[in-house]
Amino acid sequence: MVTGQANIFSGVHCYNKATGLGGTGIYLKLPGLTQKRIVNSYMDYTSIVAEDPVQLHISSSFFLGDANIVLKSMNGVLNGVTIVDNKFSGSNQGVEIVHLDKSNSPFHQIDQVIVDRNIARGMSLKATVVKMSMQGNGTLWIVDFNNVLLFPNLIKNVQYSLSSIGRSFPRHAIRNVSNNRVVIQTNKVVTMNVFVTVDQSMVN
Repeated sequence: MVTGQANIFSGVHCYNKATGLGGTGIYLKLPGLTQKRIVNSYMDYTSIVAEDPVQLHISSSFFLGDANIVLKSMNGVLNGVTIVDNKFSGSNQGVEIVHLDKSNSPFHQIDQVIVDRNIARGMSLKATVVKMSMQGNGTLWIVDFNNVLLFPNLIKNVQYSLSSIGRSFPRHAIRNVSNNRVVIQTNKVVTMNVFVTVDQSMVN
């Protein structure tokens, strides 16, 4: 358990009581000003738990056996958090690589949170920057990001492009971005590929 500020953990191998049995690898208990860096470490069946993290960086680490990162809401604050370039390996039980623990209160102050470029095998991937594509025929295109986006109903930026299969190219527009779904409409039926990028990490 860590209660101080501005610490860095590097090359740490946490191997203690497994998270699946109620254990924790590293517990960051300092709501308000976490200011921690955890890099190049090995979470061996044990997770990282951070209360209301502010300026927290976790990167280049390996999480084995459904070990993950839990962001725990005490006062609903998430600010300046980067979780990037990590590897996760699990047992196909649907465990999220980054989990929002909202048992005390929901997160309502969310700013500059970047979860990106992580890879997972046997676990549920979560991110704040996601790219998806779809192909089909019609006039309405609904791209659903709920399975991957970390925060519910919090798309701050959308970019999209279309690739028409055929000679005609329709007029098009975004109609809705609520509930982590992007709705694109065309003025006529067309067969095409739709490419969409969404971002939850933009500065408020």
